[in-house]
Amino acid sequence: MAELSSNNLSKIKQHHIDTLSFNDDMIVPFYGGLSLVNIPCAITRLLSAPDFGQQPLHEDIMSQLGGPYKKVILLLVDAMGKHLFDSFLDQGDELPWGKHLNKAVYTPITSICPSTTASALTTLWTGEGAGTHGIIGYEMWAKEFGMVINNINHSAASSRGDTGGLARSGFDPHEFVPSPLLGKHLWENGVSSTAFMHYSIMSSGLSEMQMDEVNVQAYVDEADLCVSLSEFLNSRQGIREYVYVYYSHVDTLMHRFSAQDSRVSHQFGMFSKLFENAFLDNLSTSIAKDTLLILTADHGSMTTPKDSRYELRRHPELMDALVMQPTCENRLAFFYIKPGQEEKVKAYIEKTWPGEFYLLDSEAALESGLFGDGLVHENATDRLGDLIAVARGDAYFWWAPKPNHMAGRHGGLSEMEMLVPFYALPLGEI
Repeated sequence: MAELSSNNLSKIKQHHIDTLSFNDDMIVPFYGGLSLVNIPCAITRLLSAPDFGQQPLHEDIMSQLGGPYKKVILLLVDAMGKHLFDSFLDQGDELPWGKHLNKAVYTPITSICPSTTASALTTLWTGEGAGTHGIIGYEMWAKEFGMVINNINHSAASSRGDTGGLARSGFDPHEFVPSPLLGKHLWENGVSSTAFMHYSIMSSGLSEMQMDEVNVQAYVDEADLCVSLSEFLNSRQGIREYVYVYYSHVDTLMHRFSAQDSRVSHQFGMFSKLFENAFLDNLSTSIAKDTLLILTADHGSMTTPKDSRYELRRHPELMDALVMQPTCENRLAFFYIKPGQEEKVKAYIEKTWPGEFYLLDSEAALESGLFGDGLVHENATDRLGDLIAVARGDAYFWWAPKPNHMAGRHGGLSEMEMLVPFYALPLGEI
């Protein structure tokens, strides 16, 4: 298994897009079999359903997964980058991931671009890159509504404390994504889909948008999740189904304290032990023998300094050349530039933050396949703006009208943000 991981890591690091002038400090998405975009098709094959979305994971992975299975569980741990997950594997038998590593299939894969939750989770429900499904970033210019929107809360990005406010502008989450959805595809082919979500987000616009023909189960905390998951599966003998489990506490702590903070280690360690004791140990043998558990993440994270140099309010000359504030993510910023000001903006960024950002023409980046290999969403060009600033090292841009409180970020193309784990464990073998 170590050879599989090492070989695929080498493939990922050697993978480049010729038209983009990155050095070796960037990881570009490996849409051709080693990325999140390939997981939905892998899931359908494991459940003996027709293919969905783009190609599955590479054959060197698929051939080791076994199956077909009656049940596939996808545990999505938000912000659990590959390097962070490896630190938990290193704890050996203390946690289930290391204890059962010799029975698991483990390899790094890549996130997508942008490496952010709204985009990546939509990829997992569509099997398409962000350039095709159209959810390109945390904050996104939606020309059809005349505003920058928050793609998680489905509200105006400038609003505070508003969730679902776009509905007042005629927004329908069920019609916003043109791509077919995994839940409906599975349902049409005799496979049930269930999603376990924290009660605070189970009815969010993002969840409603993604989960057509999906049974959504709310949980209150980790104990509730693990016990409810075992009880649910134990009552579903012989039923072919996909179970999606979303766990967000690592991401929440990472943003505030960074992924290297002990709080993250304690939190996921506690969850892992509870997952073993309250779920794995309570799953019936008859259910376990036909079940595959997959752990992955939407993205990793980069520790970043709280540095006023990156606050755009301190750079009025730059802001005056923009039509509006940037969008997407702090580490992958989309700039909308006033006519005739593009060279001025590039020069300002290169002079003020020398060597800290790669600057890409947005249309060229889209055409290069950075945002996916499929058909391009009709509004993708508008949503990408004129210029993309890809952060290097621990750089970022901060434009929100509030104090900068983050110690960890994602969205960019660094190794820490882009590499995520793919850990698949046949539960009948433990």
